[in-house]
Amino acid sequence: MPADFEEKIKKAIQKPAPSAPPGGKRHSPPVFIKIERYKELLDDVQKLRSYTLGLRDALDAMGEIEKELKTAMSLSNKVLDKINIIISSLDMKLLQKSGPAVDTEHPIKPPEDVENYVKGIYEQIEKLKTELKALS
Repeated sequence: MPADFEEKIKKAIQKPAPSAPPGGKRHSPPVFIKIERYKELLDDVQKLRSYTLGLRDALDAMGEIEKELKTAMSLSNKVLDKINIIISSLDMKLLQKSGPAVDTEHPIKPPEDVENYVKGIYEQIEKLKTELKALS
């Protein structure tokens, strides 16, 4: 917001000093605004309106980006949990640790196409970064 915005508003609206008319009756004096100052005031209000609309759009975009990041984080955590389960299973098979037997009826399968999944998440994050840079 321009520093002199409040000053412009004060200058644009000028009220004459109240004076009692002859006969003792009081009435409120009319408000006088110079046309040039009124137009400046309208321009400033329009600029503020456009700034707030732009800010609202940016906040909406950031909200969408935040939702996408939360979804990506959740999916990444699930994939990481599955990978840890596979590592534990391989560790038990390779080192023959004593403990509960590995379920041979329901073997743990690695997630399908993990590499492409991670690559897709990376591409989405890069796309979001470029969109954020474009907004700022």
